[in-house]
Amino acid sequence: MMLMSLLLVLSLERLIIKTPNWHIEKYAAQYRAFLQDKGLIKFQEENEGEEEGKKVSSTAFYFYLLLPAVVLGAIEYWVLGAFLTFIEQSIILFICIGCPALRAVYKSFLNAADRGDLQACSMYTDQLGHCASQSDSDGSAGTEGKTFGQHLTWLNYQHYAAVMLWFIAFGAPGALFYSLSRSTTEALCDANHPSKAAAGRLMFALDYVPVRVTAFGMLMMGHFSRALPEWIKYALQFDVPAYDVLTQISSKAEILTPHEQQLQAENAAIEPKVLVKLAKRNVIFLLVITSALTLVGSLA
Repeated sequence: MMLMSLLLVLSLERLIIKTPNWHIEKYAAQYRAFLQDKGLIKFQEENEGEEEGKKVSSTAFYFYLLLPAVVLGAIEYWVLGAFLTFIEQSIILFICIGCPALRAVYKSFLNAADRGDLQACSMYTDQLGHCASQSDSDGSAGTEGKTFGQHLTWLNYQHYAAVMLWFIAFGAPGALFYSLSRSTTEALCDANHPSKAAAGRLMFALDYVPVRVTAFGMLMMGHFSRALPEWIKYALQFDVPAYDVLTQISSKAEILTPHEQQLQAENAAIEPKVLVKLAKRNVIFLLVITSALTLVGSLA
């Protein structure tokens, strides 16, 4: 069922232009507004010396992010049958996967690069958004010097590969929990919220295994011998942000050829196109692995 849902959703996502009603950001924002209106999570500056309140706030923050996934899992287990669960999981996955806004920025970047407008390329790179709390668990910045292609690789992972892996592992509740956590962390990026650091730590934990699985797929689909030492170096490190792990390994897995490097000097879109192709091959790799696990009976 999971494989069928993945194939169906990825096909539809490529064919259909998703409106805001079919993307997680809308519902995540409504859920956060609901929590704030009910006074369950207040967006206010944290006072010094409130360690106990800080712990309660973090615990409540994690609980409210996990709650929708728990409710969804309960509905699947006690209410829905096999066929209705397949329909529901496919709908949830379709809502959680992909990002129309980022796809639009990517297309605009390609158009600017084709006409040689480097200023516009820089503007579109900034529009991708590089939340410090996404790239480092302690909130320190870690995106300086990264290219548009490397930022795009990270965001592609967050909106496709990570969602797929959480869906494969835990079904629709897993995809919902990851997507809601990611969206909330992005929303808190520029906010002075007491749970901002907790959100960064949560995303570090949620990304730890998926980012290494994704990076392994990239080295399998790219230059294995160059990327493998880099993957081994980061495999068991607990102090390296997921962003750095993925961008470092992807840059080793897909290095521009001398001809592409010459073209890159004239057209800034060369590197992003190369890395996007690598990310697409990685999605195919994940589907192949899912198919194999389904055949041997490890996945339903």
